[in-house]
Amino acid sequence: MMKITDNTITQGQFMFLVLQTQIGVGVLSLPHQVQSEAKGAGWISILIAGLISQLVILLLWALVKRFPYSTIYEFLPKLFGKFAGTILGLAYVSYALFTAADILVLFSDIVSRWILPATPRWVVILIVIGTCMYMAVENLRTISRFLVATSILIPVFLALTIYSLTVNIHPDYIFPLTEAGWLNIIKGSQKAFFSMVGFELILLAYPFVEGKSGGKLKAISLANLIVTLLYAFMTFTSLVIFSPREIEVIPEPLLYILKSFTFNVIERIDLIFLSIWSVSVFTTFISYIFMSMMGLGQYYHKGNHKKAAWWAGIICFILAMWAGQPEKIQLYDKIFSIGSFIMIIAVPLLLLGWSYLFKVKGETNA
Repeated sequence: MMKITDNTITQGQFMFLVLQTQIGVGVLSLPHQVQSEAKGAGWISILIAGLISQLVILLLWALVKRFPYSTIYEFLPKLFGKFAGTILGLAYVSYALFTAADILVLFSDIVSRWILPATPRWVVILIVIGTCMYMAVENLRTISRFLVATSILIPVFLALTIYSLTVNIHPDYIFPLTEAGWLNIIKGSQKAFFSMVGFELILLAYPFVEGKSGGKLKAISLANLIVTLLYAFMTFTSLVIFSPREIEVIPEPLLYILKSFTFNVIERIDLIFLSIWSVSVFTTFISYIFMSMMGLGQYYHKGNHKKAAWWAGIICFILAMWAGQPEKIQLYDKIFSIGSFIMIIAVPLLLLGWSYLFKVKGETNA
């Protein structure tokens, strides 16, 4: 495992690291997904999802706080022994690899439909893997700095969304707010929650972050708050522009809104938006593939994650290429939802309870 003293990051960098990991592929289709359950209250579902995310963040923080100088791959053997700890660690590696592959699947699908319809999917997937691997082989400090630099695109991302409100909006589309019922609004928050994951990176990055544990919690909480508000605003924008019937059949409503705009210099605003969105997808992919490489490096390459790059890239390519049909894409989404619940909520809850029950913790609390 890479040395902590040589690869520490600031709390600000940690915030942007989590922020860029959370903003991913799901942002484009989220309004369509939550509207199917929550109707006009889809933006409320996202706010609820943000609250749920914060509760999960507190759970993960309470866990890693007990092992302040160890990553998830290092403290699992301390909890369950070398054999069981390694098996569970490989489960987290598998989760990170599958999540990275799912990102590739969804990204290549949207790119094929909106930008490069004649380009084979395998070309798009290889370009993403090849480009992102160049950064993923670096240490956490370098990756964090890159994600901080690319965060300058988020205000542009937001500005384009705000500009879409200059068209004819219909606030009455979201009323009555509780038309779907609170039960369906909560169901919609479940879909939103899985589009906002990325904060589980704390399991890997926590020991590399400078400062006290309270400051680290504030950093990741701020990232989650920004993502929640951004997603809620983008969803609200889509809901007041498209009628309920329209948004049910439009998978990426924001792109359709921007596609209708033209300027004297720029004709296709939606392509500009997609270019910025692509950078956000790349940063999310880098975070997850780095998480998987760290685990593979820990277990098979004496802590050198760079040697795991080929394996991680090949596995992601195979998984992404297998999901070529719409039904397989839906299957991947279901597997991702179940896997996220298990690896982000259920297992950490078990680990936290186990560590308290048997009084297992790291050397010193941060």
